[in-house]
Amino acid sequence: MRARRDEQTPSSHWVIYLRRAIPFLVAAIGIGYALFEHVWIQAQALSSPSFLRAFFVLGVGYPVVFWLILHWVTTIENSRLHAQARRHALHLETASLVGQRTTALFDLNALLTEVVMLIRFKFGYSHANLFLVDEDSGEIVLKEAASPSAEMMKARGVRLKIGQEGITGWVAATGQTLACNDVTQEPRYYKVELLPETQSELAVPLRAGERVIGVLDVQSNRQNAFEQGDVTALEILGNQVGMAIKNARLFQETKQRYEAMVALHETSLDIIARLETPALLEALLRRGAMLLDAKAGQLYLYDRQRALIHTIASYNLGRNWAGVTLQLGEGVIGQVIQTGHPMIINDYFNWPGHAVVFEGGTETHIVGVPLKWENQIIGGIDILNDPDGRTFDDNDIWLLSQFADLASIAVKNAELHTQIKQFSQELEQKVAERTGQLSRAKDEIAVKAERLRSLWDKTIRLQEEERARIARDMHDGVIQLITAARFELKATRVVAGAGLPPLAQEKMDALREILDEMERELRRAIYDLQPPMLDAVGLAPALQKHAAAFQELSGITCRVQSTGALYRLPPAIEITVFRLVEESLHNVLSHAQASEASVTLDFAPGSLCVSVQDDGRGFDYEQGRKNGQGTGLGLLGMRERVKSLNGDMKVWSSPGQGTRLTFRLPVRAEVEHLYQREELRDG
Repeated sequence: MRARRDEQTPSSHWVIYLRRAIPFLVAAIGIGYALFEHVWIQAQALSSPSFLRAFFVLGVGYPVVFWLILHWVTTIENSRLHAQARRHALHLETASLVGQRTTALFDLNALLTEVVMLIRFKFGYSHANLFLVDEDSGEIVLKEAASPSAEMMKARGVRLKIGQEGITGWVAATGQTLACNDVTQEPRYYKVELLPETQSELAVPLRAGERVIGVLDVQSNRQNAFEQGDVTALEILGNQVGMAIKNARLFQETKQRYEAMVALHETSLDIIARLETPALLEALLRRGAMLLDAKAGQLYLYDRQRALIHTIASYNLGRNWAGVTLQLGEGVIGQVIQTGHPMIINDYFNWPGHAVVFEGGTETHIVGVPLKWENQIIGGIDILNDPDGRTFDDNDIWLLSQFADLASIAVKNAELHTQIKQFSQELEQKVAERTGQLSRAKDEIAVKAERLRSLWDKTIRLQEEERARIARDMHDGVIQLITAARFELKATRVVAGAGLPPLAQEKMDALREILDEMERELRRAIYDLQPPMLDAVGLAPALQKHAAAFQELSGITCRVQSTGALYRLPPAIEITVFRLVEESLHNVLSHAQASEASVTLDFAPGSLCVSVQDDGRGFDYEQGRKNGQGTGLGLLGMRERVKSLNGDMKVWSSPGQGTRLTFRLPVRAEVEHLYQREELRDG
């Protein structure tokens, strides 16, 4: 406040200067004049008393007079500055008071009333008006006023085109403050008949962020009523009021949505708990009217075959309209059902499409929405209000539409109840029959699955036994014959001695090489049929030898590693694991296009985990499974082999990331440990 009081204006500069300079100037003039008069008096031989009187008057009296005048001027300036300081203090006090009130009020109407009353009486303006922007119509609408003719103005409903009518319309369009101290000189001034004495007008925008949501307009019955301080103060108040209006709207919307959710929840509970349709629909209409702050409501059903609309329920109307029939397109609800779109009419009986059958009613504000079931219009619902009640807007359509959905459910609820009971009885009977069929089918499938698994195990066992028999027969039969042929060939060479022709010598050498190649191929086939090392030294060494042979044959680097304390497994498990690794490496050679492969054996106390991994091209295993193409016959056979030993198998693969196959088989915990823990390297 002190900063405002000490602030110097251009006029106060001159007052201070004159207050200091005039006494010296006047004294200098008086003394100079006295000296001049003294010289002139002597020259004229005048008397001495006249000189003294002149000296006193001019040298003393004039400065006193001028000092009194200057003191008077200073007093006037101080009074003006004091009044200005008091006005600034009033501005700050009003801004603070408005800020306190706007933060305490969440009811929009009460907030607007409080604001215009405070501004008018605190600032002493003749009129204070508050307009809000109606974006749908492109107008600003008078929402609250404080003046002797305020009630008449609100009743008349002042609306101005944004950017076209009045100072307030211009401010709403540009977002700029406009102060006019003589409205007769302002072409944008819009004269309101109820405010004929207005001489000055000041309008500031109300903002919510960057958006103009309204205009605060004050008017005075005298010219030059507004100073810069008034403009600044009202701009500050405009920002406060704009945010307060936004907050109040958000609060009201949130509160209304919350009340809507509560009402919808309670109505849904009624629908679940009650099947008495008339009482339920009346309760629904009552809740809808209360939520929309309205008086009454009606509900209708549409007879599609006869194109008629029947009133089936009403609430709080002057008479019971239940049973009244409307034509399609007649009245609000007739057009709603015909078009399928909601409708608001806030002056029903002056609306050309009103239904004659409802004449005599007092309700003029109506909002109607259709009732829908499975995308078919089955009726409609409308909520009504008296002329002095609130009008309806788009938010009411949203709320009523939610109620319409519940009303549709309620209408169908009773209709479907009987069908549901009948369907329930039939369904229970069918479910019992189907359950028996499924139970029998499940038992049959389980038996067949067990038989299939047993057959699979038997097939694998027979296959391995047959492999072993063939390997023995080849070893004991064909290999022995080849050995005998080799000895006979050697004996022939000895008998012939030096007399053997060179050509015969070459033929015998070729025959020996053929016999050696036959023996190698047969021994490789015998190894493939039944690896002899598997029975002799166990799984890990046999796989090490197989990996070395695989690497030599394919050119793919292959390593076998073992972790844990090695132990022997039952022959069935060892041969199964060997065959699984053999099949996995065969897949690497056939499909992976890999440069490296590895086999890892983890001999845990209760299980054996085997992993085969390559760095090949991989494939989208998960997508293949979804498409039914993720498991070929090879993987399917491997999975069944693992399952036959109560194990599980998993595959991880993705394009460009290689493939990893892991299977885990349970083993006895008390198995005899035959090897110490070691790492098997390439041999």
